[in-house]
Order: sequence, then structure tokens, then C-alpha cells
Amino acid sequence: MRRKAGVGRPPPEIGRLTAAKAVRAAVVQAADEVAGLAATAGLVDESRTTLAPFIEALPDPALLALVEGPGMRFGLVVLDAQAVAALIEMQTTGRVVARPAEPRPPTRTDAIMCADFIDRWLELVEQRAAEVELEVAPAMSGFRYGLALAETRAIVMTLEDIPYRAFRFEIDLGRGAKSGAMQILLPFDPPGTIRAGAAETAAFADAMRAQVLETQAVLTATLFKRRMTLAEVARFDVGTRLVLPRAALTSIGVEALDGTVVAEGRLGQVNGHRAVRLTVPGATGAPVADLGAAPLAALQARPPALDLPAPHLPNADLPAPDPSAPDQKGLSGLGPDNPGATSLRPDDLGDLGDLGSLGA
Repeated sequence: MRRKAGVGRPPPEIGRLTAAKAVRAAVVQAADEVAGLAATAGLVDESRTTLAPFIEALPDPALLALVEGPGMRFGLVVLDAQAVAALIEMQTTGRVVARPAEPRPPTRTDAIMCADFIDRWLELVEQRAAEVELEVAPAMSGFRYGLALAETRAIVMTLEDIPYRAFRFEIDLGRGAKSGAMQILLPFDPPGTIRAGAAETAAFADAMRAQVLETQAVLTATLFKRRMTLAEVARFDVGTRLVLPRAALTSIGVEALDGTVVAEGRLGQVNGHRAVRLTVPGATGAPVADLGAAPLAALQARPPALDLPAPHLPNADLPAPDPSAPDQKGLSGLGPDNPGATSLRPDDLGDLGDLGSLGA
């Protein structure tokens, strides 16, 4: 009759494993296996929290062990000064001193000696949760010791401000020799979970990124600028040759649509085509060793147009430039016989360096 009366009833809740029970049992086993330390954990307080209230309740001093999980997810294991002291004493002297340890900031050596215990603790929690197929098992799996944080301020700079699952409990160490406290903080959601509103944000970011990457940016490579009268321009014809300073080939301004110089380059050729090699640090593919003589700040300060001497035009009777004119100061004498001058024709690539073979 008793068996029949129990048919259809759910199993009793007393023996059912929970995440809190897995954490409690795992810490006792890890302490024994790693350090031979007898430990008894109290009731585990499990809660959903965020970084701010969690950090406010942290003991000081404490070992703040950053743990890393799959998908670049991070959590935290916290051992107070008494728990750290018990682990260190057991591993160095074989016993736990029966008095409270003097509170002190944990050292790098303390963190290293506690790392194996933390890893084994997390591993056992993962195994126990997976064995009984706890719903929270994916969120608690794969975490291992990473490094020790020097202070609580480093927590907010390392961990995301997202919901976390926190486990807190007190622990008896060395059969009453010391009493400590331990905590685990892990991301509340399992890997790959998209929080509410995050899907729309991700979609907007993808659309914005695609739109920006498809936007065309028009840049102009300018050898140099000179002012000319309309009459001078009207005399241009096929084969007209403009005389340029040779330095213009190695100091080319790359300008945006508004005339702002955004980079500097030098003229050359690649596979028989004219090309400009960027030579300003920060530009894509720009070798620092190829910097021109004029710094970028000087290029950006250059006015939109420079007054240069009148061009050398064949068969054109133009007045000679006045070297004393303010707009032409320092730019006179750029005739065809001047070794400091050069001229470019559409098919003239002989004097241009092959950019494909230039090293940084």
C-alpha cells in the first residue's frame, strides 16, 4: 500500500544536488586533495548580483583570483586572509596554526600556492554540475585560474558590468584552527547567450559597420600647387610641359576633399603605373623610415594654394617671373636647364622609383 501511495510523487528534494551544494562539496574535496587540509564548509549563499554590490562586500585584505572561462568570459574567486593563511601553512609546514593569522595583503607567492587549489575547486564544481545535468552547468564550466588582481579597483577594469552568479560561504580550516570565508563570482548567463536588447544593438552595429566600410573616401595626391592666370591656362595644348621642382616627387600631399592634408607620400611606379607610397606614420602600410623632410604638421599648415612662378611653356611668349615678388620668394630659377627642376609627361616613368621594390 505504501508503494502504491507513492506512485507518481516527485522524488524528495533533500537529496537533489544544486549549484550551491556542488560548490560546498567541491571546496572540501579540493582542500583535501591539493593541500591535505581538513575543511568544513558552511551553508552557501547563492545570489544574482552585479559588480558594484559585490565589490562593496569584499573582505580586505583578500586574494582576488581572476578566473578565465570559454569565450573570453571572466570571473573571480575570493579567499580571505584566514583561508589563504591556512592553505599556505598546510603546504609549507604540514599543519594549520591554531590562531588567527595577521591580516596582510596577499603576495604573488601566495597566489601561486593557492592556484592549484582554485583550479581543482572549479574543476570539481564543473564535474558535479555536469554529472547531474544541472541547468546552470554550462554557465559554470570551463573556468580556471588566470592571475591575481592587485586591488579591488582592477576588478571593474577587467570584468564586464553584467549580471553574475555569486556563491558565498564560511569555512572551518584545520579542524577549528582557523575560520575563513570564500566566494565565487561567475557570469550568470552561459556562453553565447544574448541578453535582452543586445541583439538589436549587435544588428545596428553590423549595419553601421557595413555602411561605413562601403562609403567611398576621395583623396587627391598633389605634387604641388601654383597660381596661373586664365590666359596662361588657355595656352595649354597637347604636349605642354609644366616644370616642377624635383623635391615635389618626394613630398606629395595626400588631401581630403576640403583640402586638408591627411598624409604625405612620394611618387614612384608599380608595374608601369604611377603610384604614391604613403610615408607618414599612422597611415596604412606606412614605413617610418620613408618619412619626407616636411613633417605632417607643416603640411597641414600649408595654405590651400601656393604662388609659384609662371610655367615654362614652349612657343609661348610670357613675361619672365619676378624673383623679388613675395609670392615667388625662393621659387625662382625653375627653368628647364635648372638641375633642381623636373618635368613630367604622361608617358615619362623612367625617373620614378619602383615602389614595389622599396623597403621600409
